[in-house]
Amino acid sequence: MKIITLLLVVASACFAQINTDFNNRFMLGENYERAGDLEKAKSIFEDLYKHQPDNYPFFDALNRVYIQLKEYENAIKLIENRLKITPEDINLFGLLGKVYYLKGDENKSFHVWDEALSKLPPNSMNYRIIANYAIERRAFEKAVELLKKGREISDDQVYFSYDLANIYSLTMQYKEAASEYCFILSQQPNQLRAVESRILSYINKPDALPKTILVIEEWADKGELNFIYLLARLNVEAKEFNKAYELYLLIDDKQNNQGVELYNFAQLLFSEEEYETAAKAFSEVLSRYPNSPIASTAKLGYAKTMEAKHEKEIATSQPVWKPFYLISKNNSPGIEEVISAYIELSKAYPHTEIAYESLYRIGKIKLNKQDDLTGSKEYFQKIIDEFPLSSFAPHSNEALGEIELRNGDLSKSKEYYNKIISNGRADDEQKNNAKYMLAIISFFKDDFSKAKGHLSEILNNLKDNAANDAIEFSLLLNTNMNDSTNLTIFAQAEYLADQKKFNEASEKYKVFSNNPKAFMLQNLAKLREAEMELALDNLDKSISLLESISDENEKNIYADKALFLLGKIYRFGRNNPPKAIEVFEKLLAKFPNSLYLDEARNQIIFLRNKLS
Repeated sequence: MKIITLLLVVASACFAQINTDFNNRFMLGENYERAGDLEKAKSIFEDLYKHQPDNYPFFDALNRVYIQLKEYENAIKLIENRLKITPEDINLFGLLGKVYYLKGDENKSFHVWDEALSKLPPNSMNYRIIANYAIERRAFEKAVELLKKGREISDDQVYFSYDLANIYSLTMQYKEAASEYCFILSQQPNQLRAVESRILSYINKPDALPKTILVIEEWADKGELNFIYLLARLNVEAKEFNKAYELYLLIDDKQNNQGVELYNFAQLLFSEEEYETAAKAFSEVLSRYPNSPIASTAKLGYAKTMEAKHEKEIATSQPVWKPFYLISKNNSPGIEEVISAYIELSKAYPHTEIAYESLYRIGKIKLNKQDDLTGSKEYFQKIIDEFPLSSFAPHSNEALGEIELRNGDLSKSKEYYNKIISNGRADDEQKNNAKYMLAIISFFKDDFSKAKGHLSEILNNLKDNAANDAIEFSLLLNTNMNDSTNLTIFAQAEYLADQKKFNEASEKYKVFSNNPKAFMLQNLAKLREAEMELALDNLDKSISLLESISDENEKNIYADKALFLLGKIYRFGRNNPPKAIEVFEKLLAKFPNSLYLDEARNQIIFLRNKLS
């Protein structure tokens, strides 16, 4: 008995050793395959398969290498031998047809697939498996044929319709794709969101949208809510906002959800900057459902829409594209109506986020549209005093910090930015922006070491928008720390610029722009001088300075920034789109690693579309 046990142990150990050897050789073959040495890989896989023909990974690896070497006859023979062992393996028939297709014998490929499906017991899943092999070879017509046959014997036709719709959309048969999605929706109404998502994924391709709308209109005419909803959504994509509005009114009539869909539609229009129809939709919600739970947010949405609509109408009066600019005071009846709407909201819903957002937006209007520092301060302070834990408290502290900076009170400004850092409702980006402003304040106070300390905190996290400014500012400080006199003068110029005292700032910048020994300060001062001239609407002077900077190329680290600003001047200041495109294209060519590449490309795309 002991001898038998010993023999079994020895045999088991030998078997394990053999398997280990096979596995090591198999991994070696895979390494050769990955390295592109297919002949060596083939030799190893053939030997392994010879010893263990039942081992599927060995078979699969050998077949894979045969195909890569285009030894299709060897692959066919290999698969046919495998089929003798497992004659009902549908995947082997799929592989065999695939090899014939790669060999160039499409008819034989289709014959293999069809014959397999006719011989094997009826199974809808087999049709999907073979269809996937056809899709892999981009034999889409064959795949459609197989999927349709599989659907005929399937208990889940929707499953096949998703596959068919996907193929139709890939092959630009958009009417057929839409028909399949409509069939899915008719069978499973709860699939509305999934169907909508699938359709929206390809709807921007040429001809997709109008062809899809035609099909869905036919189904929507039957009065089913899901199809009306889908049609409305696609009309938004088609920019047919009035048609979409009428459909959403119909949806609202058929539902009993207090105007939620109509409200969501209004929000969608707001994001599309279609303010006229958005305002109409918000107003309709309030008219139909004055006591709805969403009435308060609808009122806020309406007020924000009217604000955005007014801002769009007077956009040219505030040149926000400039790095620095004087605010044109706006006291038009339209803006006063918006302020009144926000005041009404703050009184109707006191001590709520809606009230505090309303107060915050009034403050921003007074600050950025009316240049009313005192008036805006009142609204921001009210939010902080009444509800310091409001999500608008950090925003309000930021605005108050800006106001005190412009008023020349650096100590008060610092207090407000510190409050943001200690506020639990402030997110990381708001806190980093506050740290950046604290660095600026320390810079204005000639405390350069403390400024560097604040910047180092930001540079530990390079994920938000403050990071690039912090890197640039840190570089400026590090390269000029030994020249505290010039750094102090430059800080004074920056402070004047922040206070919108552009003429005074420009004079101080000129001290450096004409001084080659100032190195980096000279480079930045040249850019700032151009920005000051732009703020004062001296476009010719600004253009001349920016062209001079951009011509310095790598000698001036702000050359790409200057070129980007030059493009914006031609777009907005000179209203010369062709020249703006030329400048932005020059930026792409001269500075392929610029931080402004994406923005420049977006400008080019927008301007070209506008010209066409």
